[in-house]
Amino acid sequence: MKAIAVFIRSLTHLGRSNFYEKELNYRITKINIVTLVLIVLGSIFGFTYWLYSGYLSILIATLLGNVLFGAVMYMNKKRKHVAAGVTLQITINLSTLYFGCILSVAVDPIWLTLFLLISCLSFIKVGAAQTYCLAISAATLLFLELNRIFHILPPMDFSPGMLSLVYYCTAFTVLTLTSISLVNLVHYNDKLFHTISVRNEQLSKLNQDLHDSNTRLEHQVKERTADLEKAVTAKNIYVRELTHELRTPLNAIYSIAQLKLLSGRDKAKSEQKVDEDLFVACRNLQTLINNTQDKCKLDTGNFDEVKKEPILLYSWISNVVNIYQYFANEKRVKIELEVQEAFPTAIVEDSIKLTKIVNNILVNAIKFTRSNTSIFLRLYRDDTHWYIAVRDQGAGIAPDRIATLFKEFTRTTINFAEGSGLGLNITHHLVRILGGTIQVRSEMDDGTEFVVALPLVPFTGEIKSATVEIKENNLISFEGKKILVVEDDVMTQRYLSLLLSKRGFSIMHADNGQEALLKAHNHPDAIILDMSLPGKSGKDVLMELKANPALRNIPVIAASADTDETNIDEIMLEGASAYMIKPIDFHILIDVLVKNLLTGAIVKN
Repeated sequence: MKAIAVFIRSLTHLGRSNFYEKELNYRITKINIVTLVLIVLGSIFGFTYWLYSGYLSILIATLLGNVLFGAVMYMNKKRKHVAAGVTLQITINLSTLYFGCILSVAVDPIWLTLFLLISCLSFIKVGAAQTYCLAISAATLLFLELNRIFHILPPMDFSPGMLSLVYYCTAFTVLTLTSISLVNLVHYNDKLFHTISVRNEQLSKLNQDLHDSNTRLEHQVKERTADLEKAVTAKNIYVRELTHELRTPLNAIYSIAQLKLLSGRDKAKSEQKVDEDLFVACRNLQTLINNTQDKCKLDTGNFDEVKKEPILLYSWISNVVNIYQYFANEKRVKIELEVQEAFPTAIVEDSIKLTKIVNNILVNAIKFTRSNTSIFLRLYRDDTHWYIAVRDQGAGIAPDRIATLFKEFTRTTINFAEGSGLGLNITHHLVRILGGTIQVRSEMDDGTEFVVALPLVPFTGEIKSATVEIKENNLISFEGKKILVVEDDVMTQRYLSLLLSKRGFSIMHADNGQEALLKAHNHPDAIILDMSLPGKSGKDVLMELKANPALRNIPVIAASADTDETNIDEIMLEGASAYMIKPIDFHILIDVLVKNLLTGAIVKN
């Protein structure tokens, strides 16, 4: 019995595959089952009708039908499932047509209608094939009904007992096949419903697991973000403190470099070269410190706000060129400056950010231009923008490298004049902050040109006499002027005093805030005030000076290694005339002093 059950199961599963969808496997099984049932029932009833009636045509029709039903199962086995379903339906229609005609007296068309409808809907997948089969079934039933009325094909002559047998056999066959189809359908729907329920439970569990995972991930991300923010904050604090501490000794070294440079006109060329190298090295270190601080500000999104002010264009750009000519001298390079005649005398812009932009581009040009050549720095304008163009005569930049120029830490070599690889990256950010653009034009073996475009805002206000353009501040003298230098670092105090005394100043010193307040009553013409004093801070000294009616009009130049814009703003709001970032650039300091003390100052012949 077990062997028979296995054999029958193998027949009903002919053509099934684990790679098929469940619906297709279900239809294949149903076709196989119905085909087997039709073979069994058709054989039983066909042979019975033949034995009772003696009509050989019934036996032939039965055998032919079994052959066609066997072909259906063979097609399923060969994975031609659509053809199997269509063949089964056509075979049923032919059987119905034949037996319906010869047994029309005993067969009720209602049974045949139900039988054909259920078979067509059960075995054929929804689509064109099912539509064709339904049309063929309808045509078959229509012909049977017409044949029953008009006897187009006359029925066979059967005895009353035979007619009763045919009637009940037909009803049994239709009910059996219908029951099989309905039972399979219910069973399939139950399994489908169970599968859907299981899948829904699995989906619910997966959704819950996903929600839990997302919650854990969000928590981890928050923790990691908090840790990262702490690390970035700690790094920035460390960098800020470190660079602040570096500025103090650098201030003294830079002052020495400037002092040697300014007093080196009577020295031999070899000694002048040493002085220039010392100045360039100090300037490079200052740029490294500034770029490092700016990079930290960019990383945290706390870059200084744009603060625009009137800038005397020629004085500003000449000062920048004079400083960087020392760098260029190392390679015997000349910086050629050209300013368009139609340029306004003064513009409104953020001078600090603007100076950083030009500094970084000039350093880059000096670094890559060939020795014994020129760098061309041009300022020109159109109706809405003004342009800074710096062109070198270097080897040029390959097209594939131009796209990476403004990425951080992009550099080629490490040498005396090399930077940190941050200069152009910071320049790109600064230009965008000022609302401008920067472009690079380069051809191999024909040099490179950087062009910065910025919105043009001419200064239309009155230019005070204290801000007149001075093309050579080395000629300015402050004979008869007194200045109080408040500085606790002995070296910085010493060399800053030497620099100022060379310009004619009479120097007074103070090591702390209390001493500064006492010596301020000697009414100096200006005060250079260090903000990081022991005991009473520089800010406290400034506030007391501005609160005293007898001292409030003395220009106070704040000096500090602190580059934080918020702190600078606070100092300026307290009444400082200027804020100098250490190490103090003597050229800039002289410009500040000229603006505040120009009345009475003379130009040496």
